[in-house]
Amino acid sequence: MPLERLYEEISRYLWECNKIIHKKGHKIATEYGLTYDQYHLLIYLKKLKTPPTINDISDKLNLAQNTVSEKISRMEEKGLVSRVDDDNDRRITRVLITGKGLDLIEIIKKEKSNRITYSALSKLDEEEVNNLLLYLEKLYISLQEGDYD
Repeated sequence: MPLERLYEEISRYLWECNKIIHKKGHKIATEYGLTYDQYHLLIYLKKLKTPPTINDISDKLNLAQNTVSEKISRMEEKGLVSRVDDDNDRRITRVLITGKGLDLIEIIKKEKSNRITYSALSKLDEEEVNNLLLYLEKLYISLQEGDYD
């Protein structure tokens, strides 16, 4: 197989593996009472350094502000997020992920790792797992160091 075709196949397999893990992560999130949107919103909130406004979230999700506000209200009822006044402008309300929301994301992350990835890797022998890790690490480092912009 030509080298270029091998590169395409590797990229495709990485993409497909990620999609499978992501999709199964949604299933686990529903087992913890989260909808698809709630799960992604918690992940989004966790990544941000500054809590967003409803408007920020509606722009990001391309949804109407009232739709986002309703989603936030349901998540507030579950204790996963809270609305807080902006420190600099009291007219602005921000959405903050709570400790319970952060804990839930970590639980789901661990469940994904244990139930999905571990299950798949347990079908390989130890040498295959070690080689996979070694080569993925090399690929990761090469991608980080590369000048692809």
